[in-house]
Amino acid sequence: MSFWNRLQWRQNAPLALPVVAGQVGHIAASVADSVMVGRLGTIPLAAVSLANSILSVPLVFGIGMAYGLTPLVAHAHGQRRRAKGQQLFKNAVAVNVAAAVLMTIMAYAMAWGAEQTGQDPRVIEAYRDYFFIVSLSYLPFMLFMAGKQYLEGLGETKIPMSLSIAGNSLNIVLNALLIYGWFGFPEWGMMGAGVATLIARVAMMLGMYWALFSQKRIDAEIWATARVTLHRVWALLKLGIPTGFQYIFEVSAFALSAWIIGTYGATALAAHQVAISLASISYMAATGLGAAATIRIGQYLGQRDHGSAREAATSLFGLTVLFMTFTGLLFLFGRNLFPFLYTDDAAVARLAGQLLIVATLFQISDGMQATALGALRGIQDVKMPTVFTFVAYYVVALPLEWIIGTYFDFGAVGVWFALAVGLTLSAAAMTWRFYRRLAVMAR
Repeated sequence: MSFWNRLQWRQNAPLALPVVAGQVGHIAASVADSVMVGRLGTIPLAAVSLANSILSVPLVFGIGMAYGLTPLVAHAHGQRRRAKGQQLFKNAVAVNVAAAVLMTIMAYAMAWGAEQTGQDPRVIEAYRDYFFIVSLSYLPFMLFMAGKQYLEGLGETKIPMSLSIAGNSLNIVLNALLIYGWFGFPEWGMMGAGVATLIARVAMMLGMYWALFSQKRIDAEIWATARVTLHRVWALLKLGIPTGFQYIFEVSAFALSAWIIGTYGATALAAHQVAISLASISYMAATGLGAAATIRIGQYLGQRDHGSAREAATSLFGLTVLFMTFTGLLFLFGRNLFPFLYTDDAAVARLAGQLLIVATLFQISDGMQATALGALRGIQDVKMPTVFTFVAYYVVALPLEWIIGTYFDFGAVGVWFALAVGLTLSAAAMTWRFYRRLAVMAR
């Protein structure tokens, strides 16, 4: 068997690549915010970093909640129960609307907390309008995610990819128009970046529901008769809430890391924003491989084919290692070039380059834990992975960040090294858990 056949390239690529493209599209919009706002100066760049470090925590919780739909739809699809999948989707819409309200409350509570942590007063003053406008985009984004996860559960990943790329391209274009006031548009600076994000997410939501109904992915009669029931909602919440907390533990750890780094000054915080936005590109691509794992493993389990589920997971782990090795080398050799895409400040660029060296060290761990989480969702195992995530970041990484970064005075580089330790522990535990649980299920 050839190398590519062992990696099941032909089975994985049609599922993974569209998801990877869509995920990279999402992060590209965030990168565009950072790059374009970075041209306004160090304070605006630090302000976007602070706002996004807060906004990202509720956002990834919502994404995790939405992910609860995919394995259930994949399982129903493997059983050839079309109506069940559509009933689950209607219940997911209701759950995601409620989640968007909760996310907004979480964001404002975190914003209040962030303002009490000794951040630069100029950064606090600058971030507020951007923060408010982007928080309004939670609802359309969550409605989009309901449709996206439903289609991915069916193994249809091209429509979400197309909508993500179109929406995020719109975001980038609107950034240019509204941040700088090109072609007669208002010059709104940071606020323009927030408005661009809001408009793009509304457009993605509208496009998703047009595609679902006009292309018959949703049967109008089944949709009209489907009810939101406690049984279906609970099935979604049992998977969605632990998955949401898995993501919230990881991303909140990065958010708390940003707050710690913010106490070292605006230069350190701006460098962190540059490096994290670059590292997020490879991570979001890895979550695409994790999504492919959820789809393939969920469908195989619907068919009670545990051996094929194991082979699919192993092939996706192999692809993850290959991809993350490549991105790690890219960060290593491009560390003195990439930061200048964001800023002209030499001090910010120099520190960002140092952080990218650390990012190189944790690339494989970051990717493996993302793919392993997807595989675990495929077998509907979400509770213990949540515990693993909490321990890796809150028991190990965050205390170690303070010890290395602040107590031993290694600053932002020390904080990032501690994050690498947490990521490695998480990846090892998740991978071990998947193979152990699948072996038990196959008996």
